[in-house]
Amino acid sequence: MREDVTERTCYQSAAELIERVHLFEQDINSTPFEICDRLWVKNHLDPDEEKLPVST
Repeated sequence: MREDVTERTCYQSAAELIERVHLFEQDINSTPFEICDRLWVKNHLDPDEEKLPVST
């Protein structure tokens, strides 16, 4: 949730933050298998996934 909702973001009100959290919950609950795949323990590394994002 931090990465998707609160990281580097400042909301104007608590109500706006609560709404964003609610939307995040709806999103993850609509795609449970995608979330499971994301959290599943990996026994190998994908080089493309391991690249650090670099601002240009």
